[in-house]
Amino acid sequence: MRRARARLAAIAATAAVFTAGCSFAGSGGRGQVPFDPRPLSAVLVTSVADTARLRDHEESAVADCMARRGFSYAPGRTTVSERAVTTNPYGLLREKQARQDGYGVVGEILSGTGSHAPPAAHHSTGWTKALEGTHVEKLTLSTGVVLTYRPDGCAYQGREAAYGSGWNRLENELEGLQATVMDQVEKDGRYINALAKWSSCMRKSGYSYDDLQAPRQELARDMESTGRSDRALRSLGRKELRIASDDYDCERKVRLHETVYEAQRDAEKSTLNDSAQADLRRYQTLKRKALGRPNGSTSTFPAPKSRQGRRASWG
Repeated sequence: MRRARARLAAIAATAAVFTAGCSFAGSGGRGQVPFDPRPLSAVLVTSVADTARLRDHEESAVADCMARRGFSYAPGRTTVSERAVTTNPYGLLREKQARQDGYGVVGEILSGTGSHAPPAAHHSTGWTKALEGTHVEKLTLSTGVVLTYRPDGCAYQGREAAYGSGWNRLENELEGLQATVMDQVEKDGRYINALAKWSSCMRKSGYSYDDLQAPRQELARDMESTGRSDRALRSLGRKELRIASDDYDCERKVRLHETVYEAQRDAEKSTLNDSAQADLRRYQTLKRKALGRPNGSTSTFPAPKSRQGRRASWG
């Protein structure tokens, strides 16, 4: 699972743009094979607009908590990168994405939307303790992961107030389940065989890649030698589009998307017990309520994880 989480972080760093037209596991019609398989039937995904709304809701709840303790807290400015939001967690490509934006490596730089953390503000010790909390507790999730958290901090309590009691545990529980499912998919013989065929297909096009992250890693290394000059970046961007287009063609030729979907379906059958299913239903309910849609549904695209560094108070 640790490997899956590391991979997710790496994908998010080089995420690519996506417009519309995909279907998710569990969302298509009878017999329809999704071209963008995501774990847990895409429960842990949120649209760009809804992600911004939820962040604003959470930041306001944190500010209210801090105010009750006598501290001023300015809610962080909400910005949501569509590239980061729409990347497939397995690293699979979509046709329009591959032809127009590649992996998003160069595009992120040229568009000026790369992630640059703002300088840390200086606050008093009391302010920091109020936000992050001081009383440390531990919780062991069903996946065996042990979380350390501070339930007396406004970062923790703000999330509970914004989404509902138990949200912090619930979200991390489901993220752990998602990573477990992805690990099982990558160990599935069908996936290993399809990936080997993809690698062979890519070799015929002149590339030596053993896994889906290798092209991104190579481009990231190439980026370092460009000096970030506009001419060099655009040349690298053209190379990226060629690789991504060939990558997508090979993925489709060996039916990698369908294979991931099938392996994921079987992994979920063996992983999602009654307790996990109940967690999924509760997560959906709490998210809908936070969005003011008690009887509605949330739109689906994955939500990025970074939020101004406040995540340290949980996990």
